Amino acid sequence: MLERGDSSRGSRYLLGLCYQQMGELGKAETVLAALVAKEPKWAPGHYALGRVLFVEGKFPEALRATGEAERLGEPVARTRHLVGSIEEERGNWAAALAAYDAAIKAAPTVSEAHSGRASVLFKLTRLAEARSAAAEALRLTPKNEEAARILRQASAAQPAADGLVTDVAFERRELEFVLEHSPTAEKHVVSTMAGGLAVFDFDNDGLLDLFFTNGAELPSLKKTGPKYWNRLYKNMGGLRFVDVTAEAGLAGEGFSIGAAAADFDGDGWTDLFVAGAGKNLLYRNERGKFTLSPRGIRDEKFAAGGAWLDYDLDGRLDLFVVNYLDWTPAFSKRCGERLRVYCHPREFMPTANRLYRNLGDGTFADGSAAAGISGHMGKAMSAAVADVDGDGRPDIFVANDALPNFFFKNAGGKFVESALAAGAAYNDMGKPISSMGSDMRDYDNDGRPDLIFTALVGETFPLFRNTAAGFRDVTYPSGVGALTVRRSGWGVALADLNNDGWKDLVTANSHVTDTIELTRSEKYKEPNMVLLNAGGKFRMGSELTPAAAYRGLAVADLDGDGKLDIVTSALGEHAVIWKNVSTGSGHWLEVKAPIGSRVRAGNQWQEVTAGGSYGSGSFVPAHFGLGAATEADVEIVMPSGARKALGVVKASR
Repeated sequence: MLERGDSSRGSRYLLGLCYQQMGELGKAETVLAALVAKEPKWAPGHYALGRVLFVEGKFPEALRATGEAERLGEPVARTRHLVGSIEEERGNWAAALAAYDAAIKAAPTVSEAHSGRASVLFKLTRLAEARSAAAEALRLTPKNEEAARILRQASAAQPAADGLVTDVAFERRELEFVLEHSPTAEKHVVSTMAGGLAVFDFDNDGLLDLFFTNGAELPSLKKTGPKYWNRLYKNMGGLRFVDVTAEAGLAGEGFSIGAAAADFDGDGWTDLFVAGAGKNLLYRNERGKFTLSPRGIRDEKFAAGGAWLDYDLDGRLDLFVVNYLDWTPAFSKRCGERLRVYCHPREFMPTANRLYRNLGDGTFADGSAAAGISGHMGKAMSAAVADVDGDGRPDIFVANDALPNFFFKNAGGKFVESALAAGAAYNDMGKPISSMGSDMRDYDNDGRPDLIFTALVGETFPLFRNTAAGFRDVTYPSGVGALTVRRSGWGVALADLNNDGWKDLVTANSHVTDTIELTRSEKYKEPNMVLLNAGGKFRMGSELTPAAAYRGLAVADLDGDGKLDIVTSALGEHAVIWKNVSTGSGHWLEVKAPIGSRVRAGNQWQEVTAGGSYGSGSFVPAHFGLGAATEADVEIVMPSGARKALGVVKASR
């Protein structure tokens, strides 16, 4: 037993290892850091510290400690294996492979180095090599569970027998719209938060149109000229869009951030909510012309978006407003010592989100307190809606920036905040992260909506699987962790981009801080990213370049060819349509249904929603990729619970 106060090398070393085994990583790091400070030339201490730092996710520090251990004489087979593990977690595949190869060269009979190499090869989809490396690891150690798992996965990940191409390709097409976010030397935080958009058919001509929110002058928050107008673009067919903002009456007011489209009055014409700093706008669509009316919706200091849902199942769509910070231009702090930066959200007080009940006469009443929403203070950046527990009532996930997330479980028209019990409050390390855009879709085809949200570099884009008993963090087992740990993301969507029957992942990427490259080895502007879903496991598909400060994102079939296209906005740059030009894609099916409906096509489920992503609430048909199948049995579960069986429907329509 280690005596209290014993400061010998062995005691400190063993104490650090004990803390690591107990999961008390902070204590382990403290003990081992003190050890190497006292014994700077003792290699095992540096190596042990490197392992703890790796588990904590402190990758640069872990690499430095491991490198020092190797310099001092720690066996190369051990240090290179640890470097391989670190680089693999960071997504540096070439560096990881080189490190594992060095470990194998130093000690060819160590099974774990071979299985580490197999893991990287599998993530690179070099399946034959992955199987070979895993088999060698098992030959050396038959009980190597990692090698056995990789061998199973690599064997199961053979190309489909129907010959469908799983890769995707996109053609970049700029729109004339430029997102004016008004950056100034004062670094008003609202400037970096602009960029929401919506896709919906505003004129009922069967073609999906595009709406973009836009900023305003700072600090006045006023749209002082046409360059600050929000913009509506009519789809003329063939991916040709015409600006109809003035005719439609959607130029807007204030610094707009998010949008959410839905037919709230049931007249068959899609209406529009626009969220912003100091000004929220609710528009009623009157046969293609929009009329602005307060209708009971109040302005907020800093609203980032909205989501439509019928939370009380009275047949009328209600509105959930996402509120970010207690901020105004008059309360704009100076952050950064020598270099002024956008303030961290901790510098501002949290706010409550707001829920408006649709009264059915064209007006709304604030139902936040009665529904159990107003008592929960957060820093919300997005809200995703889905019936998570299958009870027929829509639940709400709220992504909070640097605070625990909210999961509002619908308990009969009243909500119970249960994110901790549901497993969605924190990441798998029990920490709140910079949760940003969000989506809830069924990525693994088990019939239950899962959860994805974006965050900042080093945090990954966490993926939570719905187990029916709650959410389970599968970020790394799914492959998403290693692919996103070095990215920062905003808009996000789970959607089947290659029509193979599995929902892929697309994200709009960029850091928050435009000066980040002056102080850290991180990138401000990034390319967008598509991760392809292969049976519930994700691999890198495409980078959508060039890099930019992307924000809003939506996915929809804009040209009616059965392949989902992508729309993004970027600070200070043109909005972009990424036309899906993939060849060899599978068959498809689209189903129009009311918001809140659950649609089944074969073994796949989609919920029709109007929220999620970042600031981007679209109203589009439920899209299904069918792979090689030329038909599917289709059923719609209406918001009322009534089931509408469409029977077997031919594909590609």
